[in-house]
Amino acid sequence: MGMRSEDYHNLLDNSEVYRREPYMKAFSIVDRYLECFSKYYHLGLEVGEKIKDFIPSRIVYLGIGGSAIAGDFINIITEEVPVIVHRDYMVFRSNPDDLIIAVSYSGDTAEIFPTLLKNLELNRRMIMITSDGRLRKLAEKMNFPSIILEPGIPPRYAFPHTLGALLGLIQSLGIKIETLSGSIVETGKIKENFVPETPTAKNLAKKSASRIVGMLPIVYGYGKAVPIAYRLKCQLNENSKIFSHFCEVPEAFHNDVEILNEKTVLLAPRLSNEPNEIDEVYRALSSFLRENYIELKVPAGNFLSEILSLLILVDYISLYAAILRNVDPLALYVIPKLKDNNRNYQEILKNVDERLGKI
Repeated sequence: MGMRSEDYHNLLDNSEVYRREPYMKAFSIVDRYLECFSKYYHLGLEVGEKIKDFIPSRIVYLGIGGSAIAGDFINIITEEVPVIVHRDYMVFRSNPDDLIIAVSYSGDTAEIFPTLLKNLELNRRMIMITSDGRLRKLAEKMNFPSIILEPGIPPRYAFPHTLGALLGLIQSLGIKIETLSGSIVETGKIKENFVPETPTAKNLAKKSASRIVGMLPIVYGYGKAVPIAYRLKCQLNENSKIFSHFCEVPEAFHNDVEILNEKTVLLAPRLSNEPNEIDEVYRALSSFLRENYIELKVPAGNFLSEILSLLILVDYISLYAAILRNVDPLALYVIPKLKDNNRNYQEILKNVDERLGKI
């Protein structure tokens, strides 16, 4: 017989669970979310001082996976400068007044290097964000401004570090964003609703995890909530080892909804400024799915607090689901094997090594 909801709640409210590895380490990293975000925000401000006299016409952001999602958030937080997030092996042709930001936690993400190496020849302005690897070596050899991330954690757990660094860089360029200090304080208070010490009855993250285990979680997002929804889908994949599907609304209302049934559960990260038409889309979905509809909203007072709070909620949901499924939220099994077996991936990195040897 499978576990019941009551069993899930008892397990998630058992403090002993959080003293065991790998859960203790995973939760300790997420618990430092705002601390890391703030630290790297200030590092971003410092590094940005080196290029503060350069006003880019566009930001070309090179990254993939969690690194690329951080770039998506810069795109929605500021509208003063266009941000192009490039997730591809193919070379992106930049302009002379572009700022290129290359992001890879490991420093060995093959997809970013074709564009990076091509633009080295064009003498473009560049900033690197990494913890190690070839990207760090390139930054050191070329004396590019760089932000070195905390080592020794899974790349997806460095998301707050990367996002904080990016916001600092953006602000150093004179691009306006919402006041950070008030947002951090408010987000810290909201975060307390999701931590292990808060019982399931009052904890949206635990409740959500309890309802998606054994189901097919589908995540919908609208507008500026799309990167949050996509981040949730990815965290369920990597941390919880759950197959999860993602789609945008209102597009999903015209095709994707046909897959909704008693075995699916819909998670909907929501922002407070969404239009009435989208409210009606979600109302219809809630009415149709009933208990299989989970709306993720937070009582934040400003846009930045709302985003940060939802991102923290997303991480906690994925970790609680990992506990309920008895899987390791830190380890990856398939991704490293596929990278090692991808001949194109290895060829690109070999070319990077050759270029580094000539610099």
